[in-house]
Amino acid sequence: MGSRHRTLSHLTRRDAMALGLGGAVAASALFRTTSVLAQSNLQWGSSSVGSTGYVIMEGLASIVNRHSDLQNTSMATSGGAENMQLFKEGVIQFGQTTSTDWLPAFSGRAPYPEPIEVHQMFAYTLFNCTPMVRADSDIQTIEDLVGRRVMPSPAGSSTAVLFEVLFEAAGILPEVEWTYGSWRETYDALRAGAVDCIPSLLTNGRPAPIMTELMSTQPVRILPISEELMRRAGAINGGARPGVIPAYTIEGATQDMRAASFSGVLAAAPEVSEEVAYTVMSAVFDNLEEVRSLGVQFQDIDPAFGAANLVDGYPVHKGAARFFKERGLWQDGMVEAE
Repeated sequence: MGSRHRTLSHLTRRDAMALGLGGAVAASALFRTTSVLAQSNLQWGSSSVGSTGYVIMEGLASIVNRHSDLQNTSMATSGGAENMQLFKEGVIQFGQTTSTDWLPAFSGRAPYPEPIEVHQMFAYTLFNCTPMVRADSDIQTIEDLVGRRVMPSPAGSSTAVLFEVLFEAAGILPEVEWTYGSWRETYDALRAGAVDCIPSLLTNGRPAPIMTELMSTQPVRILPISEELMRRAGAINGGARPGVIPAYTIEGATQDMRAASFSGVLAAAPEVSEEVAYTVMSAVFDNLEEVRSLGVQFQDIDPAFGAANLVDGYPVHKGAARFFKERGLWQDGMVEAE
């Protein structure tokens, strides 16, 4: 499964099919509807069942149902990469994406067969997916990964894109042994010593269950990320951004750690009307106490966070733009969709 320098830019259409993107074409024949269109029955794309993205999309769709006249349903998908293609095929009107998805989607880079336009609504959390090794590893820095086995979760995933960007910024992208697999396969591989480096998986410093499970049996260590490295990574893909992993999260850590991260971004199809998008924004942010009561996954949802962690230079839906402007949260770098 591993291969030297099998970067995302070298993924083929078959890789895209393996990610489920090709399935979106067939699915569109079943799910495409002209009512987007009518703007009342709205389909949301989430992520794999039980994942953070799945839980958040399910919860937000239910909140909008309770606090508006819109009817929303959420469908499980393989995540941001598939959702981008589902937008293209007209299957979904809202859905989970991550900030690293926007550059390849808009430019038509692999795993996307052609450019895709969607519009940003708001950011809902920050995923800390920074390089992580076993605590007993001799690897101390990202540069030490030259010639080592790195498994950044599934090929074409947001985390794999982040790792490619990060390693390009570090100048070692062609010199790493890449291999890919599901999150379960990735974490099991590090535990077994089959790979040398995998991503952490936290949301704004809160470990995901799979990471907590790993740390209970295998001590791990986060590799240091410099401010300069994150600056260079952000220049390559604006969705790469710094986060923080609190020291108490990782056994043996003595101080908070800078983490390579990306934001989770709710996206909307361009066909969604301004009024519908504004209604979704209002239903979520006017009921924050209820939203946050849904669970720890929803604690980052806030209008200021939602605006600050969008991806500069990519269109913000007119309904979301109107909401942010009314709240005084519109920022330099934001672009209102036409």
